[in-house]
Amino acid sequence: MKCILCEQRKGKRNCPAKRDFLCAQCCGEKRVLEISCPESCGYLKAGRSREAEDYKKHLQKLDVPNRENYQKAIIEYENVISHLEYALARERLLSRDLKDRDIVGAVEVLLETYRTEEKGILYEKTSDDLRIEPLRRELRTIIESFRNPKGEEKAGILNPGSTRLQLRGAIECLDYIRALAGAYMKDNSSGSGYVDFLARVNPREEARSSLIMP
Repeated sequence: MKCILCEQRKGKRNCPAKRDFLCAQCCGEKRVLEISCPESCGYLKAGRSREAEDYKKHLQKLDVPNRENYQKAIIEYENVISHLEYALARERLLSRDLKDRDIVGAVEVLLETYRTEEKGILYEKTSDDLRIEPLRRELRTIIESFRNPKGEEKAGILNPGSTRLQLRGAIECLDYIRALAGAYMKDNSSGSGYVDFLARVNPREEARSSLIMP
């Protein structure tokens, strides 16, 4: 029995989404990205476990001089980073040609805005690249929602228990994402290893952290 997707290799995996058999290669390359895999699928769970290990390896490849700062960002700003990564995962599912370099480009433009603000100058840097600019705006919206929380039901009254994300924290979160995307770019021939990972590990139904704690 041939794989129903490539029609070349032997289909050995019974796919609950396609209700037919896939080869291991099509299952591995297309799961979630092109196949609406149910959360109960054993192959999806096994694939996530392997990619989680790969994520940890990329964390270890981050620049040694800055690794302590990245680890600090993971611990202190996990909620912020998970929201940013979830947005990137959603965008990958909408845009099949989204690459890690697009993420790096959007983050770098946004970092320029925040580093300019750090110097006391309010200036929003934008991009003429139609692939980068929408992503930049989405990431900025998320960052600003943490910098200026609106309180319950967007009432404009900040809950006393809420903590605003400081400018330095926003920069550290974006620095972390840029560094990790860069690490994947060095190793992954497809050019979308990081964003593919995010799309596969984030459940479709709800946002949750994709962070793999070292």
